[in-house]
Amino acid sequence: MTKFMIDRACCENGSGVDNQPKDCLGKWKQELEHVSNEYNEMLAETNSYHDAYTNSLIWETKLHRWHELVKTTDGKADEVVNVLQFLADRINLLCKNSHCTVEALEKIICLVKRIFDAFYSYDEDQTGLKDKIIAFKKEVECSNASDEDKAEAIKCIENYEAKIMIVCELQTAILDKLLETLKCTILLDHFFCDENSGLKQKIIGIIDDFELGLPEEEQCGTGGQQEEGNDYDPEFPCDPEKVKPKPKFRIGQENTYFNEVAEAYETAKEKTRTLKEKWISHKKNSDNKLSHKTSLTEAIRAAEAAESGK
Repeated sequence: MTKFMIDRACCENGSGVDNQPKDCLGKWKQELEHVSNEYNEMLAETNSYHDAYTNSLIWETKLHRWHELVKTTDGKADEVVNVLQFLADRINLLCKNSHCTVEALEKIICLVKRIFDAFYSYDEDQTGLKDKIIAFKKEVECSNASDEDKAEAIKCIENYEAKIMIVCELQTAILDKLLETLKCTILLDHFFCDENSGLKQKIIGIIDDFELGLPEEEQCGTGGQQEEGNDYDPEFPCDPEKVKPKPKFRIGQENTYFNEVAEAYETAKEKTRTLKEKWISHKKNSDNKLSHKTSLTEAIRAAEAAESGK
């Protein structure tokens, strides 16, 4: 075995280069050095592709999560719009009923007031029932009837007059209750149905925000000359309430952010796939080179062990 390892003929390559070792052990050591250098270079390149692939995969995963969140949020926005639209439809029915209720109560109050007005005299041409009863009682007293008949008639008139007075005394209480009811009905109608500040209009505004997207931020002034005596700084945001960015809906296919995330996600997927293929390819080459290095190392170790034991 030792003779085989140091036999120049077994590794003769016919190159004619004097500095080339002619025995197998020496040539293996030289080849091991060369293979080790190649392996180190390939390993560094493989690791760089692995790092690039790992970073790309992390970025792809983030974009995927953002993309899914956008789609989920858009679905939630759909649900919000559907619920708000259902509520708006119910409020619209309520507003129709509240309008009718206000009109009906106004008519009822007018009718009740006219009923009570019939008991009072407001002009000479229309004598109220109370004055008519008093006048009727005077006519009975001045009539030529007997005192007994007069007393009986006046007694009936006074009973009727007492009932009329009881009804008249109810006027304030009844009208107060009706007016209070009308006030509450008007307030309810205003709260739900006012064209400027009613709940229905606010809900419709929210639906518009979700379906059409909130308006773009106003561009404030960026310099310019100030009027004399005016401390207003045109560079400061023109409306403090618009300093923070507003959410934009719809988030779906027509939304710029959605499209940018979707495109970035597709680009990241392709880049990750390419880097993975390169990493796997380089890893196979570096693994083969490592196997070659390991084989040479074991062969040299075995040869040296054999030579030392000759």
